[in-house]
Amino acid sequence: MELEGEEYKVTYHDEVLTIAGKLSLMVEDYQEIEDFFEKVIETEPSTLTFDIRNLEYLNSSGIKTICVGLLLEADEIEGLDMKILCSNRFTWQKETVPTFEDLVENMKIEFE
Repeated sequence: MELEGEEYKVTYHDEVLTIAGKLSLMVEDYQEIEDFFEKVIETEPSTLTFDIRNLEYLNSSGIKTICVGLLLEADEIEGLDMKILCSNRFTWQKETVPTFEDLVENMKIEFE
């Protein structure tokens, strides 16, 4: 599955969900991405790797979409092994992503 916007690309293949580019959409414009996340959750993966290493920018509406539309929904899948791959290159990831652990207990966060 793939979704491409003007400045971003979202893909899902082999239990790896990848977002790359810049996400600075208005709140109402995140619906398409939320729908994509819903399709991912509906596959009920046993593992989910969320790769944002090439996501340069994410605004607060995008953070909310990821937290509510993806992480909290994925947390409902019993026995799901979830991991987030991050990059030390982007300040927003270093400051924001560790707070996601407060939402989901059994999630690993890896920085490179």
